[in-house]
This record gives sequence, C-alpha cells and structure tokens, in this order.
Amino acid sequence: MTRSRLLVFCLFLSLSVTAQDSLSFGGIDLPGAEVRASYLQVSPLAQAFTIEEVRRLPATFYDPARLIALLPGVVQTNDQANHLSVRGNTPNANLWRLNGLAVVNPNHTANAGTFYDLPTLNGGGTNALSAQVLDNSAFLAGGLPARYGNATGGTFDLRLRPGNHDKRVHQLQASLIGFDAATEGPIANSGISYLVNARYSFTGLLADLGVDFGGEEISFSDINAHLHGRTERSAYSLFTVLGRSTNYFSPDPDEEVTEQKELFDIDFENDLAIVGANFKTDFTSGTLTAGAAFSTLNTERIQDFFDPNLRVQVYDGTLDQQRISAFVDHEVILSQQVTLQAGAELLEDRFDTATNFYNSGTGRNIERSVEARSVAPYVGTRILSKSGGGALELAARAAWYQIGNNRNLIVFEPRLRYRLRWNDQRVVVALERLSRMPYAGLLLGSEAFFDFIPVNNQASVAYGRKLGKVNTLLTAYYQYTPGEYAARVGDFLLSANNFLEIDPNFVFTTRTATRRYGLEAEVAGGQREKGWYYRGSASLFRAETEQSDESWAKDRYSSDLVAKLTLGREWPGTDNNANARTYGFNVALIGYGGERTGRIVGNSGRLNPYFIPPDYGEGFVNTNGVYFRPDLRVYRTKERGQRSTTIALDIQNVAGVSNTAASYFDTFLNRPNEREALPLIPVLSYRVVWR
Repeated sequence: MTRSRLLVFCLFLSLSVTAQDSLSFGGIDLPGAEVRASYLQVSPLAQAFTIEEVRRLPATFYDPARLIALLPGVVQTNDQANHLSVRGNTPNANLWRLNGLAVVNPNHTANAGTFYDLPTLNGGGTNALSAQVLDNSAFLAGGLPARYGNATGGTFDLRLRPGNHDKRVHQLQASLIGFDAATEGPIANSGISYLVNARYSFTGLLADLGVDFGGEEISFSDINAHLHGRTERSAYSLFTVLGRSTNYFSPDPDEEVTEQKELFDIDFENDLAIVGANFKTDFTSGTLTAGAAFSTLNTERIQDFFDPNLRVQVYDGTLDQQRISAFVDHEVILSQQVTLQAGAELLEDRFDTATNFYNSGTGRNIERSVEARSVAPYVGTRILSKSGGGALELAARAAWYQIGNNRNLIVFEPRLRYRLRWNDQRVVVALERLSRMPYAGLLLGSEAFFDFIPVNNQASVAYGRKLGKVNTLLTAYYQYTPGEYAARVGDFLLSANNFLEIDPNFVFTTRTATRRYGLEAEVAGGQREKGWYYRGSASLFRAETEQSDESWAKDRYSSDLVAKLTLGREWPGTDNNANARTYGFNVALIGYGGERTGRIVGNSGRLNPYFIPPDYGEGFVNTNGVYFRPDLRVYRTKERGQRSTTIALDIQNVAGVSNTAASYFDTFLNRPNEREALPLIPVLSYRVVWR
C-alpha cells in the first residue's frame, strides 16, 4: 500500500469507527463526554490530559509533549524529537509553563531532529520533566485566559503533582529510554509533602559500559523535586528541575564514509535548571494566587572536520536562554453568576548566541545578546447565565515590552470567549489578540529593526454534539499576523514562521504578514472500563506568508492534512492467586502531509564542511512526502498487596514504514540526499510501585 493510500485509510478510520459511550482519552470537554482529568480548566478550549494517558498511549515514551502530538492540528515535525507545529505555526511560537509559570525550553538535546544539528528555542529529544512527577495537565492551542500570554502557537500547561501527604510511596521504572527512581511522602506532621524523581538514560548507561552506537553517544539525566505544603485555606510549593544531556558523534576512522555527517566529530552539551515557587490562598469571596520562577538552558556545540591525521575546528556555537517569570492573580466571586479577575505577569529574558564558522567562505558569524522584558497587567470577568448553560468571558491585557534599554512597545490584547450548552450540544466562540517576544527575529534581525512585536489576531468557533454514543467536535479557526520578521531571498519572503533553528544563512531585514486557517473534526467514544475506546481526528489547514506582490505562499509547516486515530482496550481479571491483573492494548495511526523545503542545490562538486541550505528563491517547491506511521503499545499490570507492577512494550512505527525526515545536498556524495525518519523502534519498560 502506498503512503498516500495509507493516509487516506487513516483518515477513513478516524471518521468511521463505530460509536460507543464517551470520550476515551484526554480531557477535551465534548458534550456528554467523561472528562476524567482533574486539571483546573483555565480555558474551555484547553485539551486536558491525565498522566495515566501518558503511560497508556503508544510511543509517548512517558513524554507529555509526545502525547500532545496525538491531538488535532498538531504535527511532530521530526519523530526523533518533540518539536511540535500547532496549526501551521513554527514550534518557536509555543510556550512552556510549569505550575502556571513561563519557563525556558525544558527539554534534553535541544538539537535533536533538526536539519543543521543546531540547538533550537523550543523542543528537544525528550522532556526533562518525568511523568513520575507530573499531575494532570493541559495544552492550549487557543482561548488563552487573561493571565496567559507570550505565545501565538501552543501553550504547554504542565502541573507538578503534590507528594503523598499520608504515607510514603516509592516507584522504580526501567525502560530502553531510561531508569527512574521516585520517592514521596509526608515530612513528619508539618503538613508538607516531598516528591523526588531521579532519571538516567539507558543509552547513556550503555555508553558508560563501552557499547558503541555507530560512533554516537547520547546521554541524559535529570532530577525533579517538589515540596508541597497545605493549611486549611492555603497551599504553597517549591519545585526544581535539573537536567543535563550530551550528544557526542565520532566516526570510526577505519569505516568507509557514506554521507557528509561522517566527516565530522561533533560534541553537543545541554544543561537545564528550573527553580520556582507557588502560593495560593482562599478567601470567602475569592482566591489569591502568586508565583515566581527562574529557569536557564545552556547549550554548546563544537564541530571538527575529521581526518585520521588532522583535526580542524570548523564550527563552535552556543545558545543560552535565561528567564525570570512571576505573576500575581486575584479572583473575586461577586455572586453565583459573576466573577472578577485582576493581576499581572512579568517576564524578563536574556538570550545569548555565538555562532562561529572557520575558513568557510560561506555563511556568517553571529554573536548577539538580547535582553527583553515584559509586564502585562490584566483584568477580566466571567458571567454565567442563571441556568448555567451559557458563559461569557471578557478580558483585557496590556503587554508592555522593552527590548534592550530603549525600545518600548505596548500591545493591547482584548479577549472574548462565549460558550453555550443545550441538551447534548455546545458552541464555543473565541476572539483574541495574542503577542509574543520574537526571539528568532531578535537573534537573526538587524538591530535597527527591533521596532515591532508580532501580534496574532485569531478567531475560532467550535461546535460539539453527541450523536448517539459518539462525541463529535468541529472547530474552525483563522489566525492573522500583520507584521512578522522576514528574510528576503531573491523575490521570495521567508518569514520567521518558517524557522526552527537559528539559521546563520539568513538575516531578517524586512517584515511581512502571515496567516493560518483551517478546520478540525474530532470523534471520540468508548470507556476504558467497558470495552473499546477511541479518539480520531482530521485537520485541514493552510499556513502562508504574504509576498511582495501581495500573493500568499505556503509556509514550511503547511502540511495541509493531518489525520490521527487512537484505539485501545483493557481486559481486567485475576491471576491464579486472585491478584488483580489487567492486559491492555493501544494503537495509534498518524498521518500528515510532509514538511516543505526549498529547491535542493549543490556547490559544483566542491567539498564543503557545512550543510548547504535549500534555495528558497522560488519558494517552497518540495515536500518530504506524506508521513505515516502506526504505533503500538501492549502492557500488563498486576496488583499484589502493597505493590503494583506494569510491564509494557511500545513499538514506534510498528509496520516499519519508510518516511523521509529531510532532503538536503550532500557535498561528500555530490548529490541530493535524504535522511530517513525513524524505522521500527521497540521500547520495553517495567514499572513497580510500593505503597
């Protein structure tokens, strides 16, 4: 079966599975659906999910970002990493929040899955937040509350769970991804609980033991800790995330070189630190919440041209991110129908990059430090109808941006959401204005050009209805950005919405408009406790940049069509000793149109130690082809007294479908070449919990 036929088959399945009871996974609030996530909804459009779903659905590898990749309109741009394009936006438009606080990119190996193997501003090989410490969380593609800003793509709203306040619980988990050890419990009678998880990668352990992976060593380790205290009316927490990852590549000098990458020794190091605190107290008439966090990510990459008798450094570079974030929020309940909210969010960022090419004759060197800050006061109100079926939310947010010491910009962000329920139907309308600090633009743009902030004006309408035992949801959206940083390549305008890495081959010297629009359809049903459960979606969308002649050209992440289906079932029972035992099965089918590229060009046979970027003078003329893969997870859980165990097998791309990850010109082969996406990847895991 061809890839295109497989994609059509996936789309057909996602829309035609027999309906059952209610929503199967995630906390999307479809009419009549069973919303199992206890996540505190900050928006009626938040896609809430439980951590049990991270552990249950296939090929998530206990990474919440990979679970989010199963949601409609979201594309995992490379299956070696968790970079996510949301509704055609660059992954750089996304924002990570931990306990409501904005943090830097909380991922290991931020260079994973990229064309130039350079670090990115968002995403990486795996998340440094272990699923062992996460609570029910959510993802927002739109409908941001007044307190949330600085994101025009998606917002990852991750929450840390409190440690057990009643007794000590210990967990061990071993898999081909890594080894986790967690402990939690009360601290005496103080009302404070602790939760600590330490993790070390499986590949790192094998590398320590001398196992060779074709000259490549990938390793990561992290520690997550959370102290949580509570009183009769208040709760507070202190948390930290520390992580380190490395990626070393050194080809065997006795092996024949087969591609350009094997000409190099490459050393990459990635260090992450997050520390923060939250406080919440309840009054008779409302709630006061506050928090602050400091986060930093430091990356360094060194590349040497490899020769058995000569080592010449051809590249070294760093990309460092530092962020301070804080907020205070006060919500007042005026009546059963009316709630007022007011507060402010502060962000202070510093981004440093140094990119040095040696003896290249091409490309350019970059050395830049960007300091930026924003203060965003906001007010809002929520008005419920007396019947409870309708709700109107109005908010106004004023974001003041300061870039450097003398560039001050103010963006007014009005937001409106209206939702109405009747019988088994629901409508949600959202109109909002969002802005974000343009880090890629600030790092690649001319300093004289820092005089605007990209603003995304967007509208969405969602209609949900229960048809028999199946829940359906149809969403239409439109996003328009009147001013975005852009580079001019001949007559083609390449907007910042096409960038993931900080590409030194381009300079932003102008601005242009971008837009994204599409339609998403979802169906879901079944209950895990009663039989088969499923969730399917199909998304049609376009992402475009306005050109000098006022025409619109497709962007890099305009995949056009995304179709997904997850299907699962559990079989509970008992073993010969009357211990509870459950067998489970889950499959995910994922298909989407390929990422777009420019025309692949060479360099007339001259060996070049640098990858040659595609030629975008004619726009995006190529795609990497339709992407399709099926993932599988089978597992068994067993309860025995105070202990529970789970053994599972995840297989990413269980059918071994061949997909193209990237197309480029290989100067060693002196011809265009393709990088293959991941083949069949099996991951065996074992988890044990003592209570």
